[in-house]
Amino acid sequence: MQEATMSSDAQKQRKMRWWIPLLLMVAGGGHVVTLFVGEDTNRQFISVGLALVLGFVALPLWYILLTQQPASRVGRLLGGWGLSLVFLVGALLFTTRWEGSLSGGAVPRLGWRWAQKPDEKLHELTGSGGEPVRQAKNLYLDFPQFLGPKRNGVLEISLDPDWETHPPEELWRREIGAGWSGFSVVNFRAVTQEQRGGKELVSCYDLVTGEPLWVVEEEVRFKEVMGGDGPRANPAIVKGRVYALGATGILNCIDLVSGQRIWRRSVLEERGSENLLYGKASSPLVEGELVIVTGGKKPGPTLLAYDRMGGEPVWAAGKDSASYASPVVMELDGCRQVVCVNHNTVTGHEIVSGKILWTWNWPATRPKSAQAQQVGPEEILVTASYGMGAAVLQVTQEADGFKARASWKKKVMKTKFSNVCLKDGYAYGLSEARLACVSLVSGERLWRGDYYGYGQNLLVGDHLLVQAEPGHVSLLQVNRDGFRELGRLEALSDTTWNNPSLAGEYLLLRNDRQAVCYRLRLK
Repeated sequence: MQEATMSSDAQKQRKMRWWIPLLLMVAGGGHVVTLFVGEDTNRQFISVGLALVLGFVALPLWYILLTQQPASRVGRLLGGWGLSLVFLVGALLFTTRWEGSLSGGAVPRLGWRWAQKPDEKLHELTGSGGEPVRQAKNLYLDFPQFLGPKRNGVLEISLDPDWETHPPEELWRREIGAGWSGFSVVNFRAVTQEQRGGKELVSCYDLVTGEPLWVVEEEVRFKEVMGGDGPRANPAIVKGRVYALGATGILNCIDLVSGQRIWRRSVLEERGSENLLYGKASSPLVEGELVIVTGGKKPGPTLLAYDRMGGEPVWAAGKDSASYASPVVMELDGCRQVVCVNHNTVTGHEIVSGKILWTWNWPATRPKSAQAQQVGPEEILVTASYGMGAAVLQVTQEADGFKARASWKKKVMKTKFSNVCLKDGYAYGLSEARLACVSLVSGERLWRGDYYGYGQNLLVGDHLLVQAEPGHVSLLQVNRDGFRELGRLEALSDTTWNNPSLAGEYLLLRNDRQAVCYRLRLK
């Protein structure tokens, strides 16, 4: 009898088939690992979904169908598991809210429903109306627009790379409102956009002291679950005027010195255009007497131009949905033109009229954020995330007009929020959160380096300055053979998607909670 019982117990153990849950757990763990080592965001989302299916569907099915356990035990197990899961999900939904993402991988940032958001706790910002402190130990240079003076993320100054001997000097640090706008700097005045409660602000700070000089307010708050609240675009400063595009499409022209509003347009509302899912993030382009901005969703217009002095509409062009990329001026095959990466196309436009000179079809299902970069007299580089990759286009003027053809197109340099920097025939940037180098001639990826998250970068002389997504800043030596981190600055301590600004020796950094200014030693 005892032998029969032991035999029966052993048979039940065999029927449990323990190798199945072990295999499922290994498979689920493998999918989770792709969050940290994968390069394709779409595959990462799929992997998370598969891990959940394996955990919450496959394991119960194994227990019910293959273990041959008594129904009462199965019922008790699934009932308890189900009630616990329902209670947990219900508690989370009732007590928390999604306040944007902790990273570009869409990991949610949760907050208590009854708590104020950080920007709602800030006091009302008022400016002194005074003059900024004009003081530089070594060198001051304007940083007047998105990606710097040439709008390409490349600065022709040399940094002292020995941060151990000569560490960056912190000049000031202050709380700031929500949003992903960076700073633009002219004549020691640093201008950005931020959200404080129900007001979207264009704010001007003293570069050296961090004290507010003036503020222009709009009674509007852009909200978006994944990307967070507040304005996104960098202002442009030209000839004493600030041009700032808010997240809902409000375009302001403001006097740089006094902070007085000169004119205002509601770019989307006036055209009856629908805003993009993540808000207006492209920065204004000032060219000659025009200020050029992107539009909304289909049916366009994709680009709009206004008189920079009075704000009157000059032209509107394109029927594609706008993207999150900023327009840029290039001279291609002898013709100066506006180039813009749109949702499904890349287009070149005549500056005076907005007429489309050429179109390259580049259909997408997900956002594009990176601005086009000029490679040569006839070549441009475009990059995008979500499995799209990069392409070098050759734009030539022929008898029947301009033509754009891809010299190469490969799934490399998949930039999500950031732009690339070009140097000596190579592109350097954050490809799905990892530093990478790609040949501009062949499209070959030469190396893939460390993880910096979905941050930003500037090429400063011979060094790459990387604003990492977690908040630190790294100074890197890069070339076609690899990279070396020379110094690291623990500048900020939260998600940072804002572009850094370097006005000579002054490094300005911010995220949606803090802003800080450092003085860097130059060669």
